[in-house]
Amino acid sequence: MNRTLLCLLPLVGFLVVPNQAQAQRPFGTIAAEPNPCRILPGEDVCTAHITWNTQNVTRAKVIVRSKGRDSIKENEFGSSLACESRRCCAPWIRPHTRYTFTLYDLSRGDRGRQLASVTVRGERAR
Repeated sequence: MNRTLLCLLPLVGFLVVPNQAQAQRPFGTIAAEPNPCRILPGEDVCTAHITWNTQNVTRAKVIVRSKGRDSIKENEFGSSLACESRRCCAPWIRPHTRYTFTLYDLSRGDRGRQLASVTVRGERAR
């Protein structure tokens, strides 16, 4: 019986240790408010507030691309791990264009992997 117990102990230890030693995966969320962004009568643009946060990330970047009437290939929008409370605004949202804000993990030094994205559009108020 002792011999059986001694054989099981290394297996139990082996199964428990990897679960504790696993690194936590990078995670992030991004959102826009309001979305769609309302363009008031007499105005050409509206302002959307972009918020994001990350977990288990040491460097992050938000890239914006647009498709439609006012297309842009790609621009950096922000380079912090988080932006909350209406601090990061996009005051140039136009109608007939979709703006995609993508949050990337740059922890390894390259663009890394995409964590989250949100698409914003401008809509004329009636």
